[in-house]
Amino acid sequence: MFRQHTVHSPEGDLLCAPCELVIRSRRDGDVHVVQLVGELDKDSAPRFEIELKRAEATDAQEIIVDLSGLTFIGSDGLKVLIHANARSRDGGNRLMLVRGSDEVQSTFEMSGLLSRLPFDDDREQTPPTHGEPARVNIVVSRPVHEWAGGGR
Repeated sequence: MFRQHTVHSPEGDLLCAPCELVIRSRRDGDVHVVQLVGELDKDSAPRFEIELKRAEATDAQEIIVDLSGLTFIGSDGLKVLIHANARSRDGGNRLMLVRGSDEVQSTFEMSGLLSRLPFDDDREQTPPTHGEPARVNIVVSRPVHEWAGGGR
């Protein structure tokens, strides 16, 4: 699904641009945190899945997916989390989800997944960073010059 947002170009023109997803991935001791900011949809879900599998391949005792920065989650994003949960159950139950916005959580509720996925209701919305910068910062989007036709 394509959701349009108004963006001003340097020339002052209005452009329609797809939203982006920022993935911040960091290791803090035995905990690996993958924080999502933006929209998790069919275009960004494959990148999220790659990063999540990368975290799963480590010896982290716990993998936390922080959904608090999401503004939208689509069916492809839900599918990634369902598969990650199945892998986690087979590998020591390392996956834990931090709740998203009301809009995002209602998607889980409407799809019947709210009680089937490992949400941590006791955890803060944003896990502490201990002053360390994100290890990986992935932006899933096309450059603005491509939206304006400059990348042809």
